[in-house]
Amino acid sequence: MIFDLLHVRIRIKLLGLVLLPVVGGALLSGLVVANQTRLLERMQRLRAASSLSVEVGNLVHALQAESSGTALFLGSEGVLQAPMSRGRDAVDRERAALDGILSGTEPELKALFPAQIRDGARIRDLRRRTDLRGASLEMIDGYTREVDALLRVQNQLMLPAAGTPLESRFQAFGTLIRAKESAGLEGALLSNVFSHGTMDVATQERFLALLDAQKAQGEAFLSAAPEAAREDYRKALAGPFAPELQRMRDLVQAGRVIEDPETWAKAASEELQALKGVQDRMSRDILADAQGLERGARTKSWLLAAGFSLFGLVVLLWTWRATVLLTEPIHALADGMARMTNGDLRVQLPVRSHDETGRMTEAFNAMSAHLRELARTLQAHAFRVSTGATGLSASAEQVSAATQQLANSSRVQRQASEDVAYAVAQLQTSVLQVRASLDAMVDDGQAAGLEVKGACGRAQTLVDLLHGLKARSDASLHPMISEGEGQAAAILQVLMRVKETLGAVEAVAAEIHQAAEEQSKVSGEVSRRMQASQASAGEVQLAAAQLANTAPELAITTRDLAGVAQSLKATAAAFQVE
Repeated sequence: MIFDLLHVRIRIKLLGLVLLPVVGGALLSGLVVANQTRLLERMQRLRAASSLSVEVGNLVHALQAESSGTALFLGSEGVLQAPMSRGRDAVDRERAALDGILSGTEPELKALFPAQIRDGARIRDLRRRTDLRGASLEMIDGYTREVDALLRVQNQLMLPAAGTPLESRFQAFGTLIRAKESAGLEGALLSNVFSHGTMDVATQERFLALLDAQKAQGEAFLSAAPEAAREDYRKALAGPFAPELQRMRDLVQAGRVIEDPETWAKAASEELQALKGVQDRMSRDILADAQGLERGARTKSWLLAAGFSLFGLVVLLWTWRATVLLTEPIHALADGMARMTNGDLRVQLPVRSHDETGRMTEAFNAMSAHLRELARTLQAHAFRVSTGATGLSASAEQVSAATQQLANSSRVQRQASEDVAYAVAQLQTSVLQVRASLDAMVDDGQAAGLEVKGACGRAQTLVDLLHGLKARSDASLHPMISEGEGQAAAILQVLMRVKETLGAVEAVAAEIHQAAEEQSKVSGEVSRRMQASQASAGEVQLAAAQLANTAPELAITTRDLAGVAQSLKATAAAFQVE
């Protein structure tokens, strides 16, 4: 999401929850007001188009008068100039009035008028040619084209009235102007005919076509116009001029031409003036209705805007009040929770309603009372825990000191065991060396014994040889042989004593070897026992060291426990329960 709703205040959430449909309604209201504004703009455009349409009708009437006066002027060869001059003055006035209206009109409507109508170039050209005595029918056709251009503009001005109550009136108004145009063209045509005193077949056919057009346009007007306008139209056509006008039309239909063109011009002008009266009344009605529609649209726009604004203001005020009513108990609960967080368990909030917030407040009060009871119980238990933790801490200190002494004793005992083991090992090494020396001496004695034995054998052989030699030799050699025999016997005797000595030494060596063997066994057993004792002493020392290491931790833990107990006691004492 664009923001985190978890950190938005509940009042803002409630306002957002309520304002979402309000904003939707405001948008819908805005659309309605915008639509009404567009309708108002359309009514303003319709009013402007109505003013322009009325002024176009006035300009068409003035052009019809100028066209009829021009026909009389040209037909009388300049004698009947007054009607043309009055027509020209009327056209100039209506053109000035139209220019004044166009100057304040929006460009969209102003663009409906061609440049040649706004600048009047074609009218000035027609007047110039009339002053030069141009052809009558050509001039009449020129004015007819100018009027047709205005009628086309009139058709465009009717478009803003589409779909409004003025649509049928605009259509009837346009039909009336066309009927007047046909009547004016008839008047101009016959004014020219009566001025010349002659009428050809083509002119007669054109006259008859104009009569048929007036009849059809009159019927179309009667079918589209309101009842009052229809009545006015009938009265206008039945005016004092009607019999004389009808008589002259009948003459023209019979192919006859009267001699007095002014009589016809007067009757035709009175008819046009009567129809102009119907046109003026319709113009006033159309303008009044258009202004009424504009005022109604403007009033409705203001009323809608004011109504929606007032409704939005009421909704905003009610929403704000409702959020205040909803959030005040919640804020009170939040403040109460803050006080409880600070240790004040005496909080009791007033219950101002019986809705969900009221029930929530009651639950908060019950929770506060329950927490007070728990705090009282906690204070009592904290005091007991604190006392016990203090005693436990003192005992742990004593245990730590004892285990430290035990660890020191075990280290001394292990050092003594290691010294004894070292001495036993040295003794065992000496015994082994003695055994090795004895073994070497025994081996050497055995080798010497063998040699002595061999020497004894040789000495005995020598004695035997000397004894045999003495028996076989002469007497002179006997002393020398006897001496040799004595010496050999002495050597044999010495060798025998040596042999006996070696046997005694061997026996002693065997005894010493046996004693060394026994000593080696005893030393090995002592060494094993010392090793076992040393291992046991190591285990004892390790256990003592571990115990010595654990004892301070136990002391620290008990001190921490005592601190926690004191903190618990202080925390419990911080709760305000009374």
